[in-house]
Amino acid sequence: MNVTRLAGHTLPNEGRITVNGYRTNQGPAVCSCGWTSADLFSDTSRRDAHRQHKQDVATAGRQP
Repeated sequence: MNVTRLAGHTLPNEGRITVNGYRTNQGPAVCSCGWTSADLFSDTSRRDAHRQHKQDVATAGRQP
């Protein structure tokens, strides 16, 4: 299953965190639901981690 949109799970600011008022290129992906990944080093890796997070959430919702 290819999850592209999942209610309550967005990646604001490409998932970048803000430090001292500046968005950083290095750091965790931060989902609007509160989920946080390990430290990542590119926008692409943050999007990939978020895609996997949404897939995990969607899969968990289908299990009995």
